[in-house]
Amino acid sequence: MENKEKNSPYYLRRIPFFIISYLFAPLAYILLFIKWRTLDSSVRDARLIVASLFLLLFIVDFFPAGLYQNIVLAIALTVGLFITFIGLGGAKK
Repeated sequence: MENKEKNSPYYLRRIPFFIISYLFAPLAYILLFIKWRTLDSSVRDARLIVASLFLLLFIVDFFPAGLYQNIVLAIALTVGLFITFIGLGGAKK
């Protein structure tokens, strides 16, 4: 995986992409989809999982505080875990 990461742009490497995803979740998605075809599938899947989880948490902040926000957060975390499970190759035998 290290060799595959060396061929990718600096902003799509592990730590810079994590920081971009944490600070600017929609920007991480845009960067990922711009370079989608040039990335290796394993690197692409890992970055998609990270970007999806941070984007779901980013979106939850726009909902009003209270019970509704808690329900949406629970749904977002469930969807995030589902994306992680599928992205890591779950349900394969």
